[in-house]
Amino acid sequence: MIPPLLPLDEPRRLQALLRLGLLDTPAEERFDRIVRMAARMFQVPISLVSLLDESRQWFKARVGLDTPSTARGISFCGHAILTAHTFVVRDALEDPRFADNPLVTSTPHVRFYAGHPIHASDGSPVGTLCLLDRRARDFSEAERQQLEDMASWVELELNALSMKEARTALAQQERFFELSVDMLCIAGLDGTFRQLGQAWTRTLGYSEQALLARPLLELVHEEDRAATAEWLARGARGEPLPRFEHRCQGQDGTWHWLQWNATVNVEEGIFYGVARNVTEQKRLEAEQRQVELMKSEFVSTVSHELRTPLTSIRGSLGLLEGGILGELPPQAQDMVRIARTNTERLIRLINDILDLEKMESGKLDFQLEPLELGTLLAQAVEAHQGYAQECDARVELALEAPGARALVDGDRFLQVLANLLSNALKFSPRGERVTLRLERVGSRLRVSVEDHGPGIPESFRARIFEKFAQADGSDSRRKGGTGLGLSITRALVTQQGGTLDFVSREGVGTTFRVELPEWHAPADPRDPPVPLREMTAVASGPGSGRPRLLHVEADEDNRRVVADVLRDVADMVPARNPPEAESALRAESFPLVIAENVLPEGGLLPLEPLLATAPVVLFSVREAEPELARQVSAVLVKSRATNEELRAVVLRLLRASSLRSPSPPPSGAS
Repeated sequence: MIPPLLPLDEPRRLQALLRLGLLDTPAEERFDRIVRMAARMFQVPISLVSLLDESRQWFKARVGLDTPSTARGISFCGHAILTAHTFVVRDALEDPRFADNPLVTSTPHVRFYAGHPIHASDGSPVGTLCLLDRRARDFSEAERQQLEDMASWVELELNALSMKEARTALAQQERFFELSVDMLCIAGLDGTFRQLGQAWTRTLGYSEQALLARPLLELVHEEDRAATAEWLARGARGEPLPRFEHRCQGQDGTWHWLQWNATVNVEEGIFYGVARNVTEQKRLEAEQRQVELMKSEFVSTVSHELRTPLTSIRGSLGLLEGGILGELPPQAQDMVRIARTNTERLIRLINDILDLEKMESGKLDFQLEPLELGTLLAQAVEAHQGYAQECDARVELALEAPGARALVDGDRFLQVLANLLSNALKFSPRGERVTLRLERVGSRLRVSVEDHGPGIPESFRARIFEKFAQADGSDSRRKGGTGLGLSITRALVTQQGGTLDFVSREGVGTTFRVELPEWHAPADPRDPPVPLREMTAVASGPGSGRPRLLHVEADEDNRRVVADVLRDVADMVPARNPPEAESALRAESFPLVIAENVLPEGGLLPLEPLLATAPVVLFSVREAEPELARQVSAVLVKSRATNEELRAVVLRLLRASSLRSPSPPPSGAS
């Protein structure tokens, strides 16, 4: 970290700051309004009016940050006041001045910063109007100009000592409304406009007077009107307003898609909104979806139409090669073998494309059941003996966890093993071995395919699971392949609740690793698979006969759905955010935690406090990285997991927790 230097005129600057008389004064709406609008306009979680004295940066106005000040030595604003222009840090982790700054490495986890200096009346830089984000981002020249204009507005408020200066500040605000490319507005809580930027007239075609005379709801498409009314009602109740989209009609009758970011001051009865015209974006997205649909249908149709004749061709060539019409001359035999081999290669490509299309459309069915992995591995080894002989290699089976079971689809898991084994054999040197290994790693089972081939080039590793990805080396091209096998394999593993990764050393070999949660049968096979009546040992509430589970999820609808899915299994204790989760964990213990680890603002939920108290099921919008998946008990992706799958996972883990828990002492025991 590099602390900011002091300005050359630091004594004069501090005097100018003190003359403003603003340090340690209560919040004022004239400044709060600016940071609220800046946060919405630039779509950042944090916006501040920061003043820098001898030792700290103190926030006269703030949005998205609880602390009233921080040390000046770690401030970004200390650097910003040293320049006359907007100071931008695109990614703090890549900037040596800030990479190890505590504001970056811990709360509030700053990645992006943009700050424009604000000056006292004598020109001294006394602070900044700044924007902070928890993700790296670019900042265009137009955005820099907009931030500079807003900083000028802050300066006018800082120095507004007379009605004349106040009028100037109002004019500056109006100029800002006039020049903004976004559709700025101030409205009542009923949606009646009070002030509008000129972008409204440019977009919808109405005059400003016509818009001021019409409530927002009159402009909204009939199908979107109820949702818009509810959105306004949420603001009137003082609830945070999410990003929102609806259609508004222009004067010429055309419909425009508007995307809103807004905030409300209930005490003032004021609604501050920034609308953006996303009509063209919506049109392009619709066209892209149509193209993708047409492409998918075309690929599926062509692939299916090719499959039948190719299967016949392959069968016929196989019969010829096998001597059905008598022994062929050596040259003819060789030509038939070449034709049959390339026909099989084309069929594999078509099968891969169909599998990929099914997975992307969610049409690939999985029948998950507790199967003994050792048996499946033995079948895979037996099936590949012939191919191993063709490659002049051998396959060895190493069962270090005999009898271990996992919830898998047997056919799909054999497909995973086939892809990995065929790749390993294809690239193995002659006479070498490929090892198929089963072992336990903590609470999970690991299936490894180990080869002693050339290894994966460093330049190719980041793309290895992409569609149609193939290394550029001549040997890789010579070996052939569709470039889809590993992409499909990872998708198959993920949909069976597992993870796929690899380790490789060039010139030494490669190991692909599939990891799955281990399945354990109930203690008494005569019992029902998950005897809810006997789960009293894991009940959390005093005197309760049902377990209580903690569900960490910001979205209310998702919390409600999960509670309904598990209504006959457990009582759900909701937590919208990390503080509520920590409070719940302090109040009681839970046998299981269900958590969405992707936070609404884009960060990740800290899992350490949850993992320290109970098994954790990630029920998330995003697939978990392999390292994270190994830490939790199960990973379910919302877009793929069915209600039945969620319920089955919860029941299995509750049963395991019940079996591990000690029985309660008998009545009267000391």
